[in-house]
Amino acid sequence: MTDIQEHTDMSPSEHLPVEPAVLRPADDQTWDAEADVIVVGTGVAGDTTAIHCADLGASVIMLEKSAAPGGTSAKSGGGMMVPNNSYQRALGDVESKEDFIAFLARVGRPLLYSASHPTFGLPQWEYDLIEAYFDHAGEALTRLEELGALRVMHIAGWPSYSDVPEDRMPRGRYVVPQDDAGEMSNGRNAIERMMRTLDELGVEVRLGFRVDGVYVNDAGAVVGVRGHDGAASRSIRARKAVVFASGGFTHNTPLTREYMNGRIVGGCAAVTNTGDFLQIAKSLGLPLHQMDEAFWAPVVWEQALAHDPTLIANFNCAGDSMLVVNKYGDRIANEKVTYHDRTRSHFLWDPTLVEYPNFLQFVVMDKRCRDRYGYDGFIDLTAGNFIPRVGETSPYFLEGATLEELAERFAERLAQHPDEAAGTRLAEDFAESLRSSIERFNGFARQGRDDDFHRGQTAIEQFFMGLDNQLRPAEADPDDSAGQLDPTLHPLADEGPYYGIILAPGVLDTKGGPKVNATLQVLDGDGRPVPGLYGLGNCVASASGQAYWSAGCTWGPYLTFGYIAARSIVGEPEKHVGAGRDTARVLV
Repeated sequence: MTDIQEHTDMSPSEHLPVEPAVLRPADDQTWDAEADVIVVGTGVAGDTTAIHCADLGASVIMLEKSAAPGGTSAKSGGGMMVPNNSYQRALGDVESKEDFIAFLARVGRPLLYSASHPTFGLPQWEYDLIEAYFDHAGEALTRLEELGALRVMHIAGWPSYSDVPEDRMPRGRYVVPQDDAGEMSNGRNAIERMMRTLDELGVEVRLGFRVDGVYVNDAGAVVGVRGHDGAASRSIRARKAVVFASGGFTHNTPLTREYMNGRIVGGCAAVTNTGDFLQIAKSLGLPLHQMDEAFWAPVVWEQALAHDPTLIANFNCAGDSMLVVNKYGDRIANEKVTYHDRTRSHFLWDPTLVEYPNFLQFVVMDKRCRDRYGYDGFIDLTAGNFIPRVGETSPYFLEGATLEELAERFAERLAQHPDEAAGTRLAEDFAESLRSSIERFNGFARQGRDDDFHRGQTAIEQFFMGLDNQLRPAEADPDDSAGQLDPTLHPLADEGPYYGIILAPGVLDTKGGPKVNATLQVLDGDGRPVPGLYGLGNCVASASGQAYWSAGCTWGPYLTFGYIAARSIVGEPEKHVGAGRDTARVLV
């Protein structure tokens, strides 16, 4: 599901925002360059927007803060949730738009969802975006394939992340990148292919260029950007539009503290994701939405504290003779729930004890599990598998000859980072409670049914476990699963050694920012488009509400929105720089 792309040219502290600005250009403004369209960011959202703009005849300049293109997209698996795609239709599976929107509304806004409501209870802007996503996803993917910008493989059997009756077509929407040899690939490979297409289309890409301001004419239209290329400040004019596709604010600590309330310790977005567009949006007076939500994912606690740029999410809590407990040694959640929803268990508030007892969580497994699942999956489908490869070690993966000794290792690591542990200390009877939790879990494993948290009872949990088991190499320990009633459940051994790791709440990236309409124009406080300003990707408010809709639910919408935005942008009038010569309304 993921592949690592390092972005080590900057440390998190080096790209905290500088003074963002809204600048008024003079009539005789000097520009260092100009094009019809400026696209900020070279991830999938920016790349697809630029590709389609150029395909439609517009000139494009792309600006990327990092020294390498791709952003977080280049770290991802590149899977795409594409409703009503050509591969589905070829199999005779024609999806209903109404059913699709109902499904996304059900998981995205469950407290607002109403089957009889015209928008299923969704806010109108979210409904409009989801409808546009469904209407254009298939054709957007097909056009990228025709241009050679993307090559994909359809995985018809990949199930949705939630088993709900509103999802009437839970399989068939998922496609993944494919390399030139026809093998399943990843986000980095897909970005490289897109960059080649951008070059073929004549798109200029400037790396190491950080945008920190926008030019707005006297009529309120965005007409260019200001930024720095490491040598000097530069001003670049956009005749038609500026598009921000610059990622979220995962690595901006002041913003995560302000909006996330200390809930995350880090994330696996590119280290350049520091919310630069949010600073500009605030200067423009634009309201921000969804700022306390994210695409959640557990992360290895100590690796996140080390600001490791190769950090990836723990997408799949691999293993069967394995469980997760809190500071009291109590099992607290279904370990096989998908990453986004599993992270929410870290946020349980105990009003009696006035604490978050599950903030840090402790994975415990036996030697059988460690040996059985310490291997390389096919393009690492057990992405984020914290179990070291057989024969290798990890500084974060702990070992104890007994449960008591493993508990001591956990306690030692917590003591090394007392402030970052946010008050988490193991209870005095942690080891005793852990032993009781294991005994109860082992009983469930023997009966083949988890009566506490229903582990293994959804299609996606069984699917991921099936991949884990199918991809075990021949040299792994002998298969001892005969008689195992549920492949996700196996008793832990009565004797050690035992192994463990500490997980913390993190994000793939944030999902908050200004709202956009169905053509991806950024909206002001009155819900009106800001002339010449577009936004897509993780730097604007997501229509997904509290959900991670399913696998590929960032790439799928973003490649679609790039297609939609381009068709709107090329129809934009040229924005004049001089005062009074643009008929667009005044912004403020």
